[in-house]
Amino acid sequence: MYGFEMGPIRPPSEANSILLRVTRNCPWNKCEFCGVYKGEKFSLRSVDEVKRDIDAMKAVGVTSSSAFLQDANSIIMKPEQLAEILVYFREKFPEVERITTYARADTLSRITPENMKMLREAGLDRVHSGYETGSDQILQMIHKGTTRDQQVRGGLKVKEAGMELSMYFMPGVGGKALSEENSRETAGVINEVDPDFVRLRTFVAKPGTPMGEKVRNGSFVPCTDEEKVTEIRRMLEQVEGCTGVLVSDHIVNLLEDVRGSLKTQKEEMIGKIRQFEALEPFERRRYQAARRMGFVRRPSDMDRLPADLSEQISGIVRKFQTSEQWEDFLNYFLEQYI
Repeated sequence: MYGFEMGPIRPPSEANSILLRVTRNCPWNKCEFCGVYKGEKFSLRSVDEVKRDIDAMKAVGVTSSSAFLQDANSIIMKPEQLAEILVYFREKFPEVERITTYARADTLSRITPENMKMLREAGLDRVHSGYETGSDQILQMIHKGTTRDQQVRGGLKVKEAGMELSMYFMPGVGGKALSEENSRETAGVINEVDPDFVRLRTFVAKPGTPMGEKVRNGSFVPCTDEEKVTEIRRMLEQVEGCTGVLVSDHIVNLLEDVRGSLKTQKEEMIGKIRQFEALEPFERRRYQAARRMGFVRRPSDMDRLPADLSEQISGIVRKFQTSEQWEDFLNYFLEQYI
């Protein structure tokens, strides 16, 4: 319509960014929790194609203070080509203050330090990487195609090049069996890399994905909504000496207000989780229902609900007799989100 391509997704933090499609779809496309690119073929776009898109964006007046390179792993492009695109984009959009991209840990671990620095000098400021977990056992289980060692080596390369690293942690992705390992091993990677941002993406076993099928056939037992929050607390309790920021910037996260500096606000964040865990079971469920239905963002919002809505939520909670029914109810809403 506008003469340039646009991919299907971007991080929530890039909601207002210019979206520049450098590659199409995902070169790995085997993660068992993800259904975004299933059935789609990966391809690299040529430098000339991307430059034409940049020109088209400029012509129709696209503007922002930030930009995001799509799709799932654009840093897989040859460094010299990606650098050429970055330089051209910076020339056409001098008002842009930040350019970011998704990147897989295995790709980051293979890029030479020299090429990483070249990309930084060309204008790449931040890398978003879906680590999901620091556990090799869970990484293998979800068919992530990366290892803990690659996460550490790739993350350190990003930081050493002078770029910001935004890593994603997926509470609950190991299920009940590997819940403690997920917290422990992820905290270990955070401690080694000290990313600028740790972004929470609570695991949801979406229907139509391999993980969704494993839940359906009983070969994977998922954590409850509350157990995923406990994983976050355990992870925080084991993070030491880090200077980055924990961010809860996605609707799938139960406690949106658990965010802050890992250096100065860690105990405050743990305290917020413990306050939720200390609520009476009925009150915890009231908040979960209100949050999952989109009425609140944090437990303190419950006091501001209209009286009639508050009573309706209480009535909904009272309907569920078993834990299984309750989790199915919550998952109904969670499954609507990417």
